[in-house]
Amino acid sequence: MLKLAQRIYNLLDDCAKDDKTYLLVAHNGISRMIRSYFYDMSNEEFSSYGIKNCEILTFTYK
Repeated sequence: MLKLAQRIYNLLDDCAKDDKTYLLVAHNGISRMIRSYFYDMSNEEFSSYGIKNCEILTFTYK
C-alpha cells in the first residue's frame, strides 16, 4: 500500500509543476490516497472515506 501511495504522490507532485487542470478518475482506494495528499486524515477517516459514483471533487495546491 505504501508503494501505491508513493506512486500517486509522485503523480500529484508532477501535476503541481505546471499550471494545468487535470482530471483524475479513480476508485475509492485511489481516492483515499489522493485525499490524504491534500488533507491530514486519521486512520479512521482514511478507512471510512469514499466517493459516490460519478462524483467530481476539486483539489487545489497551496
